[in-house]
Amino acid sequence: MPKYTFITDTDRSHDRSDEPLEFPDTKAAMDDAQVALADMARERLPNGNTADFAVKVHDEAGDEIYVAELHFKAKTKDDLLKGEAEADAAAQDVASALNVGARVTAKPQVN
Repeated sequence: MPKYTFITDTDRSHDRSDEPLEFPDTKAAMDDAQVALADMARERLPNGNTADFAVKVHDEAGDEIYVAELHFKAKTKDDLLKGEAEADAAAQDVASALNVGARVTAKPQVN
């Protein structure tokens, strides 16, 4: 059976499996990587507002053949309101800039 090496990354650690793991085929190794990713998230969350997880699979030749990533970001009501206020302010800035630009580039109409 083919052997695969798993490398796991989080925003806190980087680990490589000590021994290659045997799987019947590449799809089985990729499926196991996804399960490992879900397990990593389950063990770590909830614990903060952000977390990054990745599992990389290498074949027997050492080539990276698969990467599964999970980027977690949580927002509270206050975070959401702050984001909305920042977006509104940015939209207002753009609208103001467009109005100023339109007045500067507008050609006077001759009657």
